[in-house]
Amino acid sequence: MDKQDIVQIKMPYEAARTTAVVPSRAVQLKIGKNKSVIIYNKANGYIVETVLKAVFHDAH
Repeated sequence: MDKQDIVQIKMPYEAARTTAVVPSRAVQLKIGKNKSVIIYNKANGYIVETVLKAVFHDAH
């Protein structure tokens, strides 16, 4: 029997209803005279890490 990689689940109606969270600005970094980077509170960690590594080239 083959195992499926994706399994569908069904949430109860009450659990599926959530209030929408509107992203808000978490931090704004000035990186030049007319440039800045804005990171929002709902950004995934790997996206934030990638952006910071691109801005700060010597970051590990």
